[in-house]
Amino acid sequence: MCDLYSGVGLFAAEILQQVGGQGVVTLIESDKTAIADARKVFAKHSNVNIHAGLVDQQLNLVKRADLILLDPPRTGAGESVIKQMIKLRPRKIVYVACDPAALARDAKYLQESGYKLDHIEAFDLFPMTQHMECVAGFSPAKD
Repeated sequence: MCDLYSGVGLFAAEILQQVGGQGVVTLIESDKTAIADARKVFAKHSNVNIHAGLVDQQLNLVKRADLILLDPPRTGAGESVIKQMIKLRPRKIVYVACDPAALARDAKYLQESGYKLDHIEAFDLFPMTQHMECVAGFSPAKD
């Protein structure tokens, strides 16, 4: 499992409970404070790898991921990151987006790369504003 733009690893911590000691969880985050906190949170877990740096520069260190979860900034992941993700051939991609327009753009890149949108849900976490969070699930399209 790979958690991109992981912050302190909130999503990874929950998923780690599911994969147990058998699976490997990889976090990639650029914020130094978040990385320091993530290292404290996961210090006792030998199956957690934490990479400090920009996702587009660190993702090439990952060799395998059945699941990719990403929660990019408002600008989205972008074509470069999507292309690197696809090379890992994940069975599932979960995209948490704070900008539906960036999600739509990145969903197009995923579709062009052979993935289909399975589910999308919007969450109004910021009432009385135009902002919303979306969670979208993608999987390889069947030919």
